[in-house]
Amino acid sequence: MSASKYVAFLRGINVGRAKRITMADLRTMLEALGCADVRTQGQSGNAIFVSEKRTPESLEQAISKRIRADVGMEVSVLTRTAGEFASVVDANPFVARGIAAGELHVAFLSAEPPRARVAGIDHDALLPDEFAFGKRVIYERLPNGVMGSTLPDWERALGVRATRRNWNTTTKLRDMIS
Repeated sequence: MSASKYVAFLRGINVGRAKRITMADLRTMLEALGCADVRTQGQSGNAIFVSEKRTPESLEQAISKRIRADVGMEVSVLTRTAGEFASVVDANPFVARGIAAGELHVAFLSAEPPRARVAGIDHDALLPDEFAFGKRVIYERLPNGVMGSTLPDWERALGVRATRRNWNTTTKLRDMIS
């Protein structure tokens, strides 16, 4: 198997005082798993690396297991190949409409949500926020910011794991994988 580049998102770390992991420690953990060219972005658990041996799903499990073993925390990890990640960035419908980057976020999903749950979400009831589904992703427009958002907790609403990144972070990660 040839080496592939991946982006990993750790959910819920370094928010407030709980679940603190330094990015230096994260890089060390990834290297111990056999990952190469490990780089991190920001302090909230964004990593880019190369791996020869694994699928995205097995990487998620291995990284979560390593974090649990090394620092005793349960942390959900979502990964995308570099190609999948670039496709997410390129397909944002709100960018195509010229919406300001400061209003945009992306919720990465662990799996495609059940169609019945997606169909049960009333777009109009959540205005002024807007959202659009992509492949294992939800594009979000939050004109009043995250704290003023009317969007549901995606994990509860859809029954899949989710982690959100703002658009500036997302595009910085894309630039790092290019």
